[in-house]
Amino acid sequence: MKNQITLLSIKEFIIENELTDSVMLVLNSKNFDEVAMEYIESNNMQIERPFEILGITIIEDTDDEVAYNEIDVLEVDYDHQHENDYDYLRTAV
Repeated sequence: MKNQITLLSIKEFIIENELTDSVMLVLNSKNFDEVAMEYIESNNMQIERPFEILGITIIEDTDDEVAYNEIDVLEVDYDHQHENDYDYLRTAV
């Protein structure tokens, strides 16, 4: 059985795996919406998409590649010549 993805489980995942801002976490659309709502309710504020948890960007899987209750870690390869250009490198969790 897969563990349920919550705001707390994402924080624990980030800490346990010592993740830095060189990665992004990708969530299934349903998980993304659930965590976003939990974030909004716990912080009593609106968020923008994507949003951050402990400095790690959380994005929604719009290609339907990430299964429900799974987290995909994407390494971010910054193009330092063009500050806003990224290449996303999919890695296994």
